[in-house]
Amino acid sequence: MKTILILLGMFIFILGNANEGQDLFKVTCVTCHTIGKGKLVGPDLMSVTEKRSQEWLVAFIKSSTTLIKSGDTDAKAISEEYKGILMPDNNYSDAQILSILAYIEQGGSGDGEQAVAIDILSEVTSINIESGAFLFSGEKRLANGGAACNSCHSVKDERIFSGGTLAKDLTESWDNMGSSGVAAIIRSSPFPVMNMAYSKHVLNEEEVIDLTAYLKSVSEERYYQRSSDFSLAFAIFGIAFFIMILISTVVLYFKRKSLPVNYDILSRTSKVVN
Repeated sequence: MKTILILLGMFIFILGNANEGQDLFKVTCVTCHTIGKGKLVGPDLMSVTEKRSQEWLVAFIKSSTTLIKSGDTDAKAISEEYKGILMPDNNYSDAQILSILAYIEQGGSGDGEQAVAIDILSEVTSINIESGAFLFSGEKRLANGGAACNSCHSVKDERIFSGGTLAKDLTESWDNMGSSGVAAIIRSSPFPVMNMAYSKHVLNEEEVIDLTAYLKSVSEERYYQRSSDFSLAFAIFGIAFFIMILISTVVLYFKRKSLPVNYDILSRTSKVVN
């Protein structure tokens, strides 16, 4: 009887872990990974607990970047296979990560159906998209004082006057990673430079949603955008500026030094002689 109770307790514990893991998987993992349904942004996770040790999986899920930098062969191979698209760091505890692994080990949910991703953009409106555009371009300051996105990034959007060239163009970022993937990178970037830039200027959840909504809009509207060409505008501005300088010069210096400096002296001399 005691043995049965112990086994029952273990089963309930494992089931509880798997249920927690399912909830965490829905929030964090499902946009980039499937369990037995093929590759997405990241690898299919079916049987991953058999291919990798528990210790390795916990370390990789917590910070894939750290493991790659350590020179781990398997981590580097995954990074190269997926063209350097790194998994964002996660602040989950070991217990929470183990619950996710327990859920994966069961092959997904108990009824055999894949968990459905939670769409963070399900209730956004055009106001969120507009706010995201302002945040991206810097017309609206981030609440914690971080730099505007277009300091380093560009997008194909004729509403944005200019963009940075220090980092990747984000026009197709939503297509590649989906809402949850984009939001995860904005919240906690796996890229060292971006991580350092925003470590003390963390974006709030409203800003994350607005920027994600904007990048989705950019991705969907990219085929309808004209290439940004400001050469005519710069030419008109240059001509107008030149005319303003010319008029200012004429107004300020009118009748000044219109005659030689020694004209008065010469005139007085001529009068004396006469």
